Amino acid sequence: MADPVDDGVKLALLAHDLRTPLSAMRLTAELIGNGPLDVAQAEQLSTLIRSIDALTEMTTELLSAAEPGTPSGPAYSRIADIVDESADLFKVAAETKGLSLEVSIDEATRSHVTHKGGALRRVIASLLDNAVKYTATGGIEVALQLVQPEAAEAKTDQQTNWICVSVTDTGPGVEPDEQSRLFRPFVRGRHGRNTAEGAGLGLWGTAQLVNELGGRLLLAQPASGGSRFDVHIPAAPEGMETALPEKTSTDASISNLAGRLPELVLIVDDNDTNCRLLAALLESFGVESEIAKSGEQAIGLVQKSTFDAVLLDLNMPGMSGLETAAELRKLFAPDDLPLIAVTAALESVSEKQLTQAGFLETLTKPLSPAALFEALELARKAIDAKT
Repeated sequence: MADPVDDGVKLALLAHDLRTPLSAMRLTAELIGNGPLDVAQAEQLSTLIRSIDALTEMTTELLSAAEPGTPSGPAYSRIADIVDESADLFKVAAETKGLSLEVSIDEATRSHVTHKGGALRRVIASLLDNAVKYTATGGIEVALQLVQPEAAEAKTDQQTNWICVSVTDTGPGVEPDEQSRLFRPFVRGRHGRNTAEGAGLGLWGTAQLVNELGGRLLLAQPASGGSRFDVHIPAAPEGMETALPEKTSTDASISNLAGRLPELVLIVDDNDTNCRLLAALLESFGVESEIAKSGEQAIGLVQKSTFDAVLLDLNMPGMSGLETAAELRKLFAPDDLPLIAVTAALESVSEKQLTQAGFLETLTKPLSPAALFEALELARKAIDAKT
């Protein structure tokens, strides 16, 4: 029997390692967005960025589940946003098969939120994947509405609202004799076995996620044919949305942001992809850069050239980011050489450690170009304040 501690560590490591390629993907997408795009390309790029952000949210929840006490990211996500964004991811697949994909959202649900956005995204994605996969003609409809709680659900806090996310398709439906077994592991319907490969874990896993959300997954057979899966979940009361961070626009061009930036920045990262992407992003800001692949190399470079700031990865083999920062601080004061930490594992270092190491700012992966721009502005202001 597998050791649950080892499994937790492996899960946390996998979630952590996924952040590096996700960061690279998002930076690349942002750089593409800085160039000329037609309307269709801009929409496709926006879908790609939302997909990357959804995956990043899932890795954060995986880390939180694997390591109790790990910060889980934003406390709440708007359910309507999750439904809209999840449906967008499947529009191309549906159109490729000649299927329609419609989304209907009751305005009364717009302010409702969930604290497990990653799990809900996975639920909707699983149901839409099945709907597109097994529907040959017609279309799919995703609907979001407030519902009255069932008897089993009514035991929850009276202040809790219940929301239903339904995914309806015009596919072959599920045979009556198969419906009672559909949410068991390794069980597939006859139509599924005949038309597509699979392990029979999709709906079982979806049911487990819905249970994690404190909800219920129900199967209905519309009179017109096909299948409808209803996901009933509790939603935070209205008013909780004020605690949500504002959604950031991916359409704004960073080049329009005003502010002076450092002229020469040292990038310190052992990952080639991260180095290239950071260099390209800095170039799009009009900032020159040099690259060091280790802490030792960085220390050698700052003694030969004059840098205005350092982007320092915290997790490197050999000399870590914190150790490198300590050595750099022996050579330069904070306002002589501002240090900006870059990490995919913020949970592995405390704010006290970062402050003691003399970092001006900390950026998390996937890296936000706007956040990088602001950090560089702070670095330049720190240098200007001294002069």
